[in-house]
Amino acid sequence: CSAVMRRIMKTDFLLFALFLSVITNAVFFYIYLRRPHVFYPVQTEENRLCVYFRGGLGNHMFQYASTYGIARARNMTVGITPASELFNTFNISSQFLMGKQFCDTAEKVVERKPCAYDKGSVHFIRKEKVNYIHKSYLQSWKYFEDVEDEVREQFVFMGDVQDKAHELIKSLTKPFASKNLTIIAVHIRRGDYKNERNVKYGYNLATGEYLSRAFKYFRDRYDPIVFIVFTNPNVEDLKWCKYHVNGSDVVFAPENPREVDMCAISMCNHTIMTVGSFGWWGSFLAKGTTIYFSDVAQNNSNLRKDFSFDMSDYFYPGWIGLR
Repeated sequence: CSAVMRRIMKTDFLLFALFLSVITNAVFFYIYLRRPHVFYPVQTEENRLCVYFRGGLGNHMFQYASTYGIARARNMTVGITPASELFNTFNISSQFLMGKQFCDTAEKVVERKPCAYDKGSVHFIRKEKVNYIHKSYLQSWKYFEDVEDEVREQFVFMGDVQDKAHELIKSLTKPFASKNLTIIAVHIRRGDYKNERNVKYGYNLATGEYLSRAFKYFRDRYDPIVFIVFTNPNVEDLKWCKYHVNGSDVVFAPENPREVDMCAISMCNHTIMTVGSFGWWGSFLAKGTTIYFSDVAQNNSNLRKDFSFDMSDYFYPGWIGLR
């Protein structure tokens, strides 16, 4: 009897192991299908340049795009640990993925200014068969200027994110039904920029006067038009926005996951941004006319020192600065 029971238990264990193997393979296959394996010829056998992720979604996008551009310029392979929401937001190629320990043990490279192009951040002294990690914010379009098309190809939102963003825009613009409707995304960031630490560091909040001038710029050029406002959903910020931003052509987006908001911004015709990397990337992906708040940093502040002398390393060419 005991022998029979042992055989039954062994059979049950094998069946369970088989079931677990099938489920595991199915999960990995699903992940594989969700991550298109787009290949860009940047790799060598040695000398990987790892991305160091910190901050929010917009920060991660700068860090990935700039590190990718630097790796291309130096004939290195990009290295990424899956510690970023980029992998839940975009169809980033999985070919660069590697274990966390690999990047943790790489030699460090640092920038001199987080919002300005630094040649030293690109042309650092590189040893053979040594891997590096760029522990920097790298917030300059110049780092990926030569591979911009490839960056745009990788920053394609996941299908479910696109579907939600499309439905959001459709619902908000429904009262303005018109084939010739021009849609302007307005990203207003206040929130954490109002706290004492950031004010002391040098952040200037965009003013109601700036937004009035930005709205007028588009109202003078397009009709019919609708402005979709994206902002922090806290009561204080909403109250400020609704006081300074109003009109029959203005609607406010409800609270959404931030990847849905950015995707929706990228689907609009043109953009107005205040401050921050989130609005920067939404505008960059939209490809339309962008109005930005040019007085983002107090003169002689620590924040102002983070930029190049005219801030052109940070703000994308062709964008229109108002204050």
